[in-house]
Amino acid sequence: MNYRIILLFTVLLVSTVDLSAKRYNPYGADWALGVHFGGTSFFGDINEGNAIKSTPFSKYFYQNASFMGGIVLDKWFGPYVGLTGSIQYGELQGTKAENNKWFQAKIFEYSLSGVANLSNLIFGINRRRNHTVYYSLGIGMSESRSWKYKADDVSGKYPIGTNGFGEPSSEGGDYIPMTETIVTTALGVKFYVGSNISVNLEGSIHAINSDKLDAHVYDNKTFLSRLEGYTYFSVGVQYHFGSDGRYATAHRHKSRYDSGRGGATEINMRKRNRAWRRIQKKKHKRFKYD
Repeated sequence: MNYRIILLFTVLLVSTVDLSAKRYNPYGADWALGVHFGGTSFFGDINEGNAIKSTPFSKYFYQNASFMGGIVLDKWFGPYVGLTGSIQYGELQGTKAENNKWFQAKIFEYSLSGVANLSNLIFGINRRRNHTVYYSLGIGMSESRSWKYKADDVSGKYPIGTNGFGEPSSEGGDYIPMTETIVTTALGVKFYVGSNISVNLEGSIHAINSDKLDAHVYDNKTFLSRLEGYTYFSVGVQYHFGSDGRYATAHRHKSRYDSGRGGATEINMRKRNRAWRRIQKKKHKRFKYD
C-alpha cells in the first residue's frame, strides 16, 4: 500500500481547514467533506454477469455483493464544475458455476475526479432547488489482494490461486499488493437537508486495467478481456464549509470581498456606518467649541 498517497491526501484535508478559516479568501469556500458506504458487485472472469448486470436491478448484484466505504473531499469552482478526491476501501467477490470457482478480494482505491453539476448546466441556476444531479469522471490507483477457491471449498481455507502477494521490497517487509490504474465514472443525486448538510445517492463504475483482480487470467488477450472492475452503489453524507452547497460563492457574491454573513452588502454597510460616525464626531467638535 502506498502510504505516501494517504499522507498527501491527509495534508490536503488539514490545509482545507486553514483555507476555510480565511473569510476573504475565495478559495476557502465551497469545500465539502463527507463519508459514504454501500455495496459493490464485481465484473470480470469469475462472475455470472457484466458491468450492466452488476446493478441493484439485477439478481447478480445481490449474489456477489460486498461492502465498501470511504471518505470524499469536494471543491467547487463555481456553480457548474468542481473536483472530488476520494479514498475508499472494501471487498469484492464473485462466482461462476461453469468454472467451478469463486474468489474474494480486498481493494483500496484513491482517485481524483472532475464533477459537473447537471442541474445547473441543463436547467439553470435555481437558489430554491433543494437537490442536485451530478456526473463525475476520474482516474486513480487501486491496490488489491485476491484469493481464488474451488466451488466446494465454501469455507475458503484452501486457495488454488492468489494475486497481489508480490515479494517484499526489503527483507522482513510486507507482501506487495497489485497496484493498477483505475478509471471511475459516476452519476448521483444530492439532497440538501440544511444550509451545510447534504445526503447523496450515487452509482459508479470502476474499471481496472488488469485481468488478475479475480486471480484468474482469461485466455483471450483482447483489450476488453483485460478490463475488470466493479460497480459501487452508495449513500453518503457531506458537510459544506462556509457556504450553501447548492451554489458557489463566486456566483453568490459578485464583489471580490466575501464574508460568510453577507458578502459585499455587509461590507458596504460597514463603510457607510464608519462614514456616518465620522460626520457625527465632526459635528460634536464644532458645537463643543462654538
